[in-house]
Formats: sequence, structure tokens, C-alpha cells
Amino acid sequence: MKQLLITNRRMIVKWLFAIHLICLAICVVLLFSLKRSEHLRWGLGYMIVWVTILSSLVLFFLINKQFKHWLLFKIYCAVFFVASAGFSVFLQGQGLDTLLPPKKCCSDGDYLIRQEMDEPAIGNYLIVLLKNEGIIEKQIEIYCYPKADSIKVVEDKGAVAIYCNEIEPFWCNSKRCLEPLNNMKAKKNEIEKLAKDLKVDINYETFHF
Repeated sequence: MKQLLITNRRMIVKWLFAIHLICLAICVVLLFSLKRSEHLRWGLGYMIVWVTILSSLVLFFLINKQFKHWLLFKIYCAVFFVASAGFSVFLQGQGLDTLLPPKKCCSDGDYLIRQEMDEPAIGNYLIVLLKNEGIIEKQIEIYCYPKADSIKVVEDKGAVAIYCNEIEPFWCNSKRCLEPLNNMKAKKNEIEKLAKDLKVDINYETFHF
């Protein structure tokens, strides 16, 4: 019975360590392949980060003298957990979304708005327009607004209407404003007609006509 328990323990440690390394590799790939404001959908990226960090803590308590090089593994797990958890909590406190996703404000079809902090020292918030593409929330545009209560995306005109119910935007004195969907050149007459139809103002400073 004792031998069976040892065998089972070794198997659990083996698979958990494999999961830990796989998740760690995925974290590295995501770090260098996604923009800061982009995410995996359904919170998958944050799940992977949590599994990577917490698996090292579990392994620390599972590994004992029955394992080869057990002391080295324990040191690795302890250092990794303290360093990664501490650094992640620090970055989260600085406004960077390492452990928890930024707040989702609103959405329109495959498009959604998330709120992110630009300058944590002064609490300057930006909103990021993202589009669901496969398993990725792909960054489309960043706007200098403190929040957005709702949006209306018009892809064929390359514009998005942003509605704020209470707090006025930083760049525009209107609570209902039309912004460019991307940096492509827009047709002024089409944008003005769209703004009239949607009953919003145009932020002429951000459009390229």
C-alpha cells in the first residue's frame, strides 16, 4: 500500500510539473505575441497564469525526499512562486492586468470595450476597442475616454459611436461622440451623414479625411 501511494504521488507530481511547464511556455508565447491590451477570450489567459503560479506552490508541498534532486525542485518551486506571485500582484496594483482582466464596459456584436489604466500615478484611464477573433480579443483602437456606457460600431464606414451617460470624455465635450474605427482615411461626407443619423457629434481631431 505504501509503495502504491508513493507511485501515485510520483505520477501526480510528474503530470503537475508537466502542466506547470506547458502553462509557463504558453505564458511566454502570449507575452511576446499579444499586444498589451489584447487577451485570450473567456479569461483563458488569466486561468493559465493562475495555474502556472499555483502549480508551483502545490508542487512545493508534494515534493519530498523520495524524489531525485528533491531539494533543487523545492528551491525552484519556492523561488518561482514567491517571485511570480509577488511580481504579478505588484503589476496588478500598478494597473497592469496580470491576474485579473480589465473591466468590460460594453459591447456591440463581436466588438467590446475594456477600460485600462494609462498612467496609474494620476489615475488616467483609457478605453480599448477589441474584436473577438477566434480565441483572441484583438485590439482595434484605443481612445482617450474615462469610460463608455455603450457603443455602436459601423464597420463599412470605419467609425464607432461612443456613448457616455455621466462622465464627459477627455477629448470631446460631447457625451455622444463618433470616433474612427481604425487609422484608415475616412470620407468626410459619409462620416457627417452617419453622425447625423446616429445623433452624435464628430471628434474631428481623430479622423483622417
